[in-house]
Amino acid sequence: MYIKLYHFQQVLNYKPSQNIVGIPKIIRNTIYLLGLSAIFISPVAAREVQISQISSTMAETYIAQTTAEDFLRRGVQKLEIGNLPGAIEDFNQAITTDPNSASAYSNRGQAYVLQGEIQKAINDFNQAIEIAPNSFIYYNNRGLAYLKRGNFEGAIADFTTAIDMNSNFAIIYNNRGFAHLQAGNFPDAIADFNRTLEIDPNDAMAYKNRGFTRLLQGNMQQAISDFKQSIELNPNDISAYQARGIANLKQGNIQDAISDFNQVIQFDPNYAQAYANRGAIHLQQDDIQQALSDLNKAIEINPNYASAYYHRGIARVQLGNEEEAIADLQNAVDLSRQQGDRTLYQLSIDQIQMLQQ
Repeated sequence: MYIKLYHFQQVLNYKPSQNIVGIPKIIRNTIYLLGLSAIFISPVAAREVQISQISSTMAETYIAQTTAEDFLRRGVQKLEIGNLPGAIEDFNQAITTDPNSASAYSNRGQAYVLQGEIQKAINDFNQAIEIAPNSFIYYNNRGLAYLKRGNFEGAIADFTTAIDMNSNFAIIYNNRGFAHLQAGNFPDAIADFNRTLEIDPNDAMAYKNRGFTRLLQGNMQQAISDFKQSIELNPNDISAYQARGIANLKQGNIQDAISDFNQVIQFDPNYAQAYANRGAIHLQQDDIQQALSDLNKAIEINPNYASAYYHRGIARVQLGNEEEAIADLQNAVDLSRQQGDRTLYQLSIDQIQMLQQ
């Protein structure tokens, strides 16, 4: 019986997308978090300010005596601790007190981004830019909002404007490089990450993003080198180990790949993709029991993991458990159809048909 492992593609969890050109889903999701974890450049330095308790009877008097800067400062503190509604309320008060406070609009825009209200964020950044058109900070922040929405052209334009205003700020080159990466402009992305690292040789994120770009270009050895550098600078970064594991796997460094996935699991025992990747490797090496253990865990963590069902079905075929194998493969068929993975869908159907002959 012919058994086809859906290994290398599904380790990358490849799924074409009309929104993001040429970037496999697992990598796309990972770098999306990486790229957007680039800090917003806050125009107001967050400082700890002791706010005394205010009785409700004194509230109106307090508001009347509080300056826009006071509201702004307090809003930034709330933003830092994740109190988004409270931060937005303070930024609203700052804007009411001073309608020309570009910083209040920009900070409120940041809060809206974190709250997932991207259009409101863009409106606020537009207002900040209208008030202070020469601030590279506001263009950077709006670029990140465009990036969040998937408007790569708008993001690149804003980051370019910010760079024209301040050509020595590493974060903005990294952000533009990430936008180029998302858009599939790999040479431009590499150029921006190179520039980021020229300005700041210790930028772990830039090494990692450059590594992802090289991974997608097929330059596995260079990608591994970048991920290694990123890990040295930030040894607790799970996504860098996961990415290096994929690169090692593509390069044929099986033990190194397993070691990387082991490290991911050590950091996060609920990282389903690391179990699935390691399980696929064990399956390829005919270590069926280890493969089943990992694939069971991946499915336990993520019951909708189509490729994990597929690989577990293949493992069960090799153990002679055809009824259970067909059940797993049927789950892979159903889930891959729902998720739009045509390759896995067809492979799963083919395996079921062979088993039923």
